[in-house]
Amino acid sequence: MTSTLKLNEESADSVASRLRDRLNARTANDPDFWSFSALRSRTGNHALFQYPAMMVPELQGALLDDLIAVQPDVGLVYDPFAGSGTVMLESLYRGLDFHGSDINPLAILLCQVKADPPTAETALAGVNEVLKTAKNLVEPPVPDFPGIDKWFKPEIKFGLALIREAISQLLDLTTRRFLWVCLAETIRLVSNSRISTFKLHAYSAEEIARRESDAVKSFSVVAKQNVARLRLHWARMLTLDPTKAAPTTLLLPGSVSDPWIAPRHADVMMTSPPYGDNKTTVPYGQHSYLPLQWIDHADIPGVFDNSLLESTHRIDLLSLGGSLKYADLARDELCEISPALDRFLKGLGDAPALRKKVLSFVRDYRDALTGVRPRLVDGAFCFFTLGERRVGKRTFPLVEITRELLLADAHEYVSTIERVLPGSRKRMAAKNSEGSTMAQEWILVTRSRAAKP
Repeated sequence: MTSTLKLNEESADSVASRLRDRLNARTANDPDFWSFSALRSRTGNHALFQYPAMMVPELQGALLDDLIAVQPDVGLVYDPFAGSGTVMLESLYRGLDFHGSDINPLAILLCQVKADPPTAETALAGVNEVLKTAKNLVEPPVPDFPGIDKWFKPEIKFGLALIREAISQLLDLTTRRFLWVCLAETIRLVSNSRISTFKLHAYSAEEIARRESDAVKSFSVVAKQNVARLRLHWARMLTLDPTKAAPTTLLLPGSVSDPWIAPRHADVMMTSPPYGDNKTTVPYGQHSYLPLQWIDHADIPGVFDNSLLESTHRIDLLSLGGSLKYADLARDELCEISPALDRFLKGLGDAPALRKKVLSFVRDYRDALTGVRPRLVDGAFCFFTLGERRVGKRTFPLVEITRELLLADAHEYVSTIERVLPGSRKRMAAKNSEGSTMAQEWILVTRSRAAKP
């Protein structure tokens, strides 16, 4: 038994070594490989909705390809911060099953639509039916929520209500969900909130007057573009081996720290966790607030928690680092685990507000990382796409802090890949310290070891 265990560990070490060699070879053969600077836009189902801080599909795909090359029996991928579903789609396109979770209901809806969309023909029929129904409606019900008149001109509000009611009358749930995503993208384009930022930030009165005033027309354009994207998606799915079972998707609405006993343990975890608390980095919740006011909550997978819409920033406050309560009490424990965090906090000087923000995020982040490990098989490879924001005029060393937290939680270090972001760099929230964009990201690769009995 001991010799078998030793052999298995040696075999796992060999796989880790071969994976490291493949990743390093990418950089050796092309120093700019991981930047993917030649890419211009997302395609297929990756482009159905403009979600904040989306990962590069080709990057995650390349990581999966290299892993499959050294470990062909990989079958299930897990992303605890599923977001727009980039990892999910790249997994499905390789015939891999997927588990994912997210606290944002709009992310769950988006993932559901990307994983299980209607055919292009069915979707187009649904679009045409909605447009036809909308023409015949006279007084569609309008949702009532704080600030609706601030964020929507009267004619835009009426047009969106026409589309909303017409979608609600469709019988097919899969088609309705697809069209809710189309409506969400339409709302992003026609509301009075600036599309140049993920925060809710209104245009000036003069700019609002010049903006599009026909919501139905905008919806038609968005929906028909998305139908064309469905065609690309289904064409790619047809390339899968027909002799094998179609890949499956399981989505968990809610926080990554919520109790969840997965029906299967994942062979690999691939994710891009938040780079800091949502309120001051990427406000996913604010970006989703307006669409979620118009979408029928009954059509979103899971049980919708209405308290998430109590304010524009409620989802962000419930995310990692959202609560500052007892943050300072975690300092000694966290700094013992992470010397990088200890050095950073000492460098902040006398800045209690910033210190609490950092500690609350790292505390919640540590708890999330610890919570996902029982959902993985022993020896599962983990890929973390990470960026580093600035706090108090200093770079927050998220990569090293993540590595130290993982090593303290029975992970083994495999490799780190550095990538330079192309011209359209990842945006942070406007309030985020001195720089609102990022120029670099890192992919941290570890291997998670299950707790021994």
